[in-house]
Amino acid sequence: MKAIVNHFNYKIIFFLLFIVFISCNSDSSNKIELYVSVNGNESGVGSIENPFKTIVEAVEVVRELRKKGNKSQATIYLREGRHQIRETLVLGIEDGNLEEEAMKLSSPYLTFSAYPGEKPVISGGLPVEGWTIVSDDLFNLSESAKGKVWVADIPKEIDKFYTLYDTHGRLNRARSEGFIPTKMGDKKTVYFPKGKIKNWKNIEDVELNIRPSRAWMINMLPLAFVDEENGIAKTKVSATYAMGKLAHWVHKKDGNSAWIENTIEALDEPGEWVINSKTRKIYLWPSNVSADGSPEGILAPTTSELIRIEGGIDYKGSKDKPVKGILFSGITFSHADRRGWVSDEDQLGWGMQHDWDMFDRPTAALRFRGSEGCQVTHCKFINSGGSGIRFDLHAQQNKVTDCEFAYLGEAGILLAGYGPGTKDVNHHNEIVNNHIHHFSEITWHSPGIWAWQSGHNRIAHNYVHHSGYAGILVTNRVEPDRELNNEGGRTVRHDEIPAEVIKSTEETYENWKVREKYNHARHNIIEYNEITHAVQLLSDGNCIYISGAGTGNIVRYNYLHDNLEHSMPAPIRCDDDQHETLIFGNVLYNNYAFSAGIASKGVNDIVNNFIVAPRIAPKFGYISFEWVPVSGAKVHRNIIVSHPTGGNAYAERPKRGQTTNLPNLLETDMDENLYFNSQNTNWMNKHFARMRTNNKEKKSLFGDPMFIDVENGNFRFKKGSPAIELGIEPLDVSRMGIIKN
Repeated sequence: MKAIVNHFNYKIIFFLLFIVFISCNSDSSNKIELYVSVNGNESGVGSIENPFKTIVEAVEVVRELRKKGNKSQATIYLREGRHQIRETLVLGIEDGNLEEEAMKLSSPYLTFSAYPGEKPVISGGLPVEGWTIVSDDLFNLSESAKGKVWVADIPKEIDKFYTLYDTHGRLNRARSEGFIPTKMGDKKTVYFPKGKIKNWKNIEDVELNIRPSRAWMINMLPLAFVDEENGIAKTKVSATYAMGKLAHWVHKKDGNSAWIENTIEALDEPGEWVINSKTRKIYLWPSNVSADGSPEGILAPTTSELIRIEGGIDYKGSKDKPVKGILFSGITFSHADRRGWVSDEDQLGWGMQHDWDMFDRPTAALRFRGSEGCQVTHCKFINSGGSGIRFDLHAQQNKVTDCEFAYLGEAGILLAGYGPGTKDVNHHNEIVNNHIHHFSEITWHSPGIWAWQSGHNRIAHNYVHHSGYAGILVTNRVEPDRELNNEGGRTVRHDEIPAEVIKSTEETYENWKVREKYNHARHNIIEYNEITHAVQLLSDGNCIYISGAGTGNIVRYNYLHDNLEHSMPAPIRCDDDQHETLIFGNVLYNNYAFSAGIASKGVNDIVNNFIVAPRIAPKFGYISFEWVPVSGAKVHRNIIVSHPTGGNAYAERPKRGQTTNLPNLLETDMDENLYFNSQNTNWMNKHFARMRTNNKEKKSLFGDPMFIDVENGNFRFKKGSPAIELGIEPLDVSRMGIIKN
């Protein structure tokens, strides 16, 4: 954290007197307790009667106490109200526990806590004041907006921002009518229909939002040049892929895949806003107004990162020095900005799988960059432009528990280690019992929880719902031969990977085994989560997605239900270059899932899962093996209750044009499964004949599993169920999702 020395000089005598008072009245076993109130004054000394006005002051006092030898646990209590952050508050190694041998990771050394019974908010929002009504002759103002738009100056402390807030939450930036690119461009060129993009005077403020010819992501790109006559626009920053039309099968809410944001003529609804950084003006049609009709409670964000816990990162070396033992409890984090893409230098090659997020960047309200034994509990991350929490690079034995993440522009929680190589230091963290909902509201592809190059984590009892794309991801998907400017290419630690491994990147099981030691997203346990209403804005997403990761990931006892959009191919998916994953004991109920129930591109085991009441028969199979041989994959004790129209129980799905090394059910270890179709008792006859001729599915049965009450989530079996005969474990979805304390 920057020490604001001038601000503290005139107060140092008060700090020292207070330090002496604490030191004289306590020994090393006594806790340090300081108080911060938004109603504090300049003479505050941190007592409950005379609190500090800012968190910065309290942190500085704790640091002074540490210098004087006080190693007691310290708590900074935040009182009710909005605690404004004007720049990122950085906590370093000196703020955590330095006594490594005595360190107990379960005991916090420095705690930031809500005062009991109160709800403090750490906010990056700066009040916007001095609003005046806009004259009706404002250039290009729509007829519907005339007489309703107000203008104010951008606060002098801010240069540019991408989100805006009132007391009800995040406001929508003005958005134009959408369009479809007229032909394929490149990563910086988009061809548009006449009139859809203009050569605005403040063109650098205008962003193109586009799904660049792929189903699974979206980009927000600042414009650089527009040729209105020929319908050609250039962007300042490269898109992830060439910008053109989407495939015909891709889900599009309104039929369009691109639109423009932040222009005056698009400002046509209450709650919408626009900025002009050249004139330093904010234009707003307010939805929350004061008595005279002017905007009320408007906040502009000062930073994309409210608090950063910053360890000693030795990026090229093998060992970092983490911050230890910091706890956040009962605090709400709000009004952080979305971090915009501003240059190729900062973006190209630094994206993590499809640029779903950027490697080692300030995109979350609370960011840990080199941490051990830190905790976040009973906190809220709401109404913000970026993500909730990131744990970057070195992160071990950290916990996020009993928190809420809601109405976020990007992701909920991100665990992101170092890129492919030998530095494996992001592991053994816990993400447990969190409520994550209505996220990915700006960058639609952002997940609820993502472990990228992070392993041995437990992700459990989270309730994840209403997402633009996926619920939970465990991935790497950066091959060591990736070109520097391609996705993730600059994250690869090339010096740590032998040349023969870099050359062996064909996606086969054998090559994956050689590369697996550099893919650190391994041995994660994803269990007892509940995920619903996923993939509402994009296509090709899943509730739980594992891809290009390491060995030993376990997906068990998750309840994936009522995912109703036509855009989701499969609730559970092991995608490209993924092997040795166990999918066990999951309930997939009432999902659209146009492609499959469970999809697997690799040698992965699928055991004791229930696929029940799908809304359609999947295009390929309820369990789909795809693109690669699956020799030895276990498929045991699953229950498939098909759609009344049937469909394939299993798929052997080749890649387009593929003729060799195909997936083959006869190479799997398949038995003791139960199948049922209420309309067709012969539904599985052909499958059984083929498999039993080859000594597979000998014990498997066709029959009603006789669930007690599926509509009310009771997937136990009635007496006489054939599932009991097969040794199938009944599943209790009441144990899945949030544990209510």
